[in-house]
Amino acid sequence: MSPETWARCAPWLAAALDHAGRSHDLADVQEMVSQAEAQLWAGDRAAMVTLLEDEPRERRLLIWLAGGDLSELVNVLRPAAERWARGQGCRRVLIVGRPGWERALAPEGYAPLARIIAKEL
Repeated sequence: MSPETWARCAPWLAAALDHAGRSHDLADVQEMVSQAEAQLWAGDRAAMVTLLEDEPRERRLLIWLAGGDLSELVNVLRPAAERWARGQGCRRVLIVGRPGWERALAPEGYAPLARIIAKEL
């Protein structure tokens, strides 16, 4: 990942972090990507960060952070990530996001699996 790519994507990812509970900051995400612990999908008008998750009975791709142009996220970056995930042996994609993702991706076969609720302590 070039410094220019990161600088272009950082504002979109910062906004996504605001909606993801701020468990990480941008420096954490950048380190995870640079250490290949996470994958950065950089578009012209959007960016996405994914994680591979291994469970006893499945490998899956988690779309963890996504921001920028919704059309590019849904029609360009997501399909590219799904193709890559298949090649990595994933059998499922999970998305952590706002309710709008459900509406935008229902035509692509995405459906609610569970709900996550949270409380600050």
